[in-house]
Amino acid sequence: MCIDLWPWQATTTGLTFAQLANVQTVGIGLYLALAVIQAVSATGVAGLSRRVTTLKGAVTANLMKTEARNVRTLAGQVSGLEIGFHKFNRVLLWIVFSLFAISLGYFAYCTVWQEAQALQDGTWFIFGFYLVLPVAIFAGCSAIIWWRCREVAQRLTEAEKRIQRAILGLP
Repeated sequence: MCIDLWPWQATTTGLTFAQLANVQTVGIGLYLALAVIQAVSATGVAGLSRRVTTLKGAVTANLMKTEARNVRTLAGQVSGLEIGFHKFNRVLLWIVFSLFAISLGYFAYCTVWQEAQALQDGTWFIFGFYLVLPVAIFAGCSAIIWWRCREVAQRLTEAEKRIQRAILGLP
């Protein structure tokens, strides 16, 4: 089976694996960079935790019993997010490590056969696997992290506004 996408057809036909080595090295770097996703989720949860801690301090200092219950609920929701992200990160790490190992193996294969022509299928595989897939994984994981944090972040923002109005004596 040969992928036939018109503008690339002529240019991808004569490429060798050696000529595509730069794409592969960038792709290997992208797979390594996917470990950043764990930092993104941890940073998101840490930001929410800091906001909850700030609210706890404000509520405690101003003896706001109703808001204290709300803040405890928010703290529980943030903890739930953190627990969920632990599993998410473990699964993601396993997937990324597997793809990284495959990318190294294919890079070794291409290094041995570097004078062979990659043809269209090989070229598309290299572009897809080494460039498109890691970027798609990053975008997808970022969207999942945003989606999971969105509701708790909205509730935190509402609580911050209520507490700020109460502290300042605003209606």
